[in-house]
Amino acid sequence: MKIVLRDDVEHLGRKGDLLEVADGYARNYLVPRGLAMKATRGVVTQADAMRRNRTARDARDREAAEELASRL
Repeated sequence: MKIVLRDDVEHLGRKGDLLEVADGYARNYLVPRGLAMKATRGVVTQADAMRRNRTARDARDREAAEELASRL
């Protein structure tokens, strides 16, 4: 089953990742706990936005850390 992660899941992926997992794992664990949702066209578009936001946030954090490191 194709899913999109709504939150980071250890040993599986990060928020916004589009993954193929076993049907039972998705139905019985990920979806009921709100960690993932079934991948549809609209959800995949939202996942793209999540990944772009994550990438931008990581870049900002990295720049701030490099600036701090250079000051030290």
